[in-house]
Amino acid sequence: MATGSFVQAQVTENAAAKAVFQVILEVSEQHWGFIAPDAAIDYIENVNPFILDVRTPKEWDETGVIPGAVTIPLTELEQHLAELPPLNKPILVYCAAGARGQYALTYLKTLGYKNVKNLKGGFTAWAKAGLPVEKK
Repeated sequence: MATGSFVQAQVTENAAAKAVFQVILEVSEQHWGFIAPDAAIDYIENVNPFILDVRTPKEWDETGVIPGAVTIPLTELEQHLAELPPLNKPILVYCAAGARGQYALTYLKTLGYKNVKNLKGGFTAWAKAGLPVEKK
């Protein structure tokens, strides 16, 4: 027979799993939240999103960042939640190629952010398109 704390843990885990699954369904319907670099530059100029770079400090030092980006490594995102904007502020997240950005997008969506976009191809695609870069 299950004990009270075990049942509570199962319920909590099931609720969390359902929340993540709901986010996955939502972002899949929105083309996984991707935005191409050429559309992202317009998005930045017209919407003024919070720009979040989730790469590592080594990557920032080697390649630079998108101007105005806040730099928080993906593995440290949970410890820096106070640095994130209000839930209604649009966010543009990126990494080097897109995978870590997608993890960050999913995490941010589970926190309640509704308008999160992931830069398709990440910083690599941004730089390859000749878009603005600044040194960190």
